[in-house]
Amino acid sequence: MRRPFLIVTGLLLVLSAASAQQRSTISGIIKSEEPLPEGTRVAIHVVDSNGVWGHEVASVVPVVGTFSIDAASVPASELRPFRSGAVLLPGLHNEYRVGPDDVNYAQGRINMYVDNNANAVFDRGGIDTFFIGVLSLEDPVGFFSLLYVDKDATMTGSSVELDLRAGWNVFSVRFPGDQGPVYDMQPLVEDAVLDVFLP
Repeated sequence: MRRPFLIVTGLLLVLSAASAQQRSTISGIIKSEEPLPEGTRVAIHVVDSNGVWGHEVASVVPVVGTFSIDAASVPASELRPFRSGAVLLPGLHNEYRVGPDDVNYAQGRINMYVDNNANAVFDRGGIDTFFIGVLSLEDPVGFFSLLYVDKDATMTGSSVELDLRAGWNVFSVRFPGDQGPVYDMQPLVEDAVLDVFLP
């Protein structure tokens, strides 16, 4: 009788941990000099240390030049140890520390591609066409990075201390008026700008 109870309890703990992970939503506009082709999708991919797209976390079809995308969980197989300075972040570069020492992470990137075979996922090997894009924030102007961590963590730089929650986090730096940079870590961005160019 005790064994089934322990199995059920373990499953409940795993499910509650998974549901407690923070999700992020990125919303904004797409700027393109040409009309977007049919089959265009905006996606979040896990990228490696060289910026190469890997696991597709989520994708959506843009609506009238806008998008809103929710980042789903990342499989444990996609995570790497989050060493201090492992990711170049806008404004901070690699001049920060991360604690605790056993945090694992994935870096996400918003991309856009044409889903030529209509299977709702990016296919390599020339099947799908990708866009060259530049991401920014609009009001006030700034830049952001998507970070996924497997547990709560703290990022500390020379002039900033930011809390990361287990799950997805949006690291941002903004430049309001004559002030210096303002750093933040939050789950939601509503003023993203994706400038894209067809290759």
